Amino acid sequence: MRGINYRFYPLWCLAFLRVAIGMMIGLATPLYFIEEGLNPEILGFLISATALAYLFSPFLLRNVPKKIGIKKSLIISMVGTLIVQIGFQISMDPLVAFILRFADGVFLGLFWPVLQGSISIISTYEGLRENNELKDKVMKLYFIYWNIGGVFSYALGTIVLFFIENVLLMFDITLIYAIIGFILVFVFEEPKSNLSKENFSLEQERLKPNSQREHVKFPIFIPLFLMGIYALLLSSVGLIYPAKSEFLDFAIFTNYLFFFIRLSMQAFLISQTMHLLINSFKKIMPYLMITLSLCLLIWGLTENLIIFAILFFTFGLCISFFYSFSFKLVIFRNIAEDTTKYSIYFETAVGIFFFIGPILSGFLIAIDFNLAFFIMSFIALLSLIIYLSLKNKIKSEKIT
Repeated sequence: MRGINYRFYPLWCLAFLRVAIGMMIGLATPLYFIEEGLNPEILGFLISATALAYLFSPFLLRNVPKKIGIKKSLIISMVGTLIVQIGFQISMDPLVAFILRFADGVFLGLFWPVLQGSISIISTYEGLRENNELKDKVMKLYFIYWNIGGVFSYALGTIVLFFIENVLLMFDITLIYAIIGFILVFVFEEPKSNLSKENFSLEQERLKPNSQREHVKFPIFIPLFLMGIYALLLSSVGLIYPAKSEFLDFAIFTNYLFFFIRLSMQAFLISQTMHLLINSFKKIMPYLMITLSLCLLIWGLTENLIIFAILFFTFGLCISFFYSFSFKLVIFRNIAEDTTKYSIYFETAVGIFFFIGPILSGFLIAIDFNLAFFIMSFIALLSLIIYLSLKNKIKSEKIT
């Protein structure tokens, strides 16, 4: 990037690859074990292993980069990621898979905080520190590579599985991703700064102008509640739909195709809605919650492939606003109190409900996968009732 003395491409590529690994193997795992006939309750716990580890690993490993440096921390994380992917090549035993997914969550806890901390440090570099336009460009590039990693993996999975219907190929592709990431981490450039002090995230810096357009007051549990619903529904659909797809004997590639549709819509709308005022979110959320509830209800009622495609598109549209709204509220609170602690609460809420979602879904699928969709529809409707009782506690005034 012109004017900045830093080699950015390894950073972007590592973000791309780590998301690509997570998305591809995150869908391949339930598809494989559903096909193998694994008990749904056990599968729910297996899928949740990564989220379980990620609940604690960022906190437990938070001092590692301070002691050994950013680059060495990333090297450890990528070596661990590579070992996990090699492990899947050796054995697909459910217990081994649980251990491997748990280990992956541990290494994620070292990877993402360190990579995002690197971006925060780089934002203090001369030539970038006072240039909001350039900061915005760096932030956009980070999110672009992050989102493309997931979208690309789903697209690649769709193409590969269309021609060769063997879900184990997805594990081969994630191994290739991990090998490339392992090589790239050695050309990663250590940011020149001290991690002992708290750094604002670049997302926070980017949203500062928005926070200066409106004055917002709200109880912190509201964005955490919205984020919990987001994580619960997203993680649940990630297990319930593959189970229904297997029962209906749909081609495996359609799972990757539909997840590609959902994530593409979700990523696009998150990037486009960050500029909305809080009052705009407040007004639109009830309609989205009703739509989401209907969407999940129809998911349980239909067996039509085209309708499923429309539902994934609609689901991605609705769920994106949950993320954008809750994320903006948390960042505004961080900015108001000159801290980043609420982002930790935010990530914790994500982790807890990404952990709960598959476990709950596993037990519901064991009864009936359509019932699982109906329960999720009820939860979405319940979230509407709770939100309507809370939304007046969100006070937003436009600053002129």
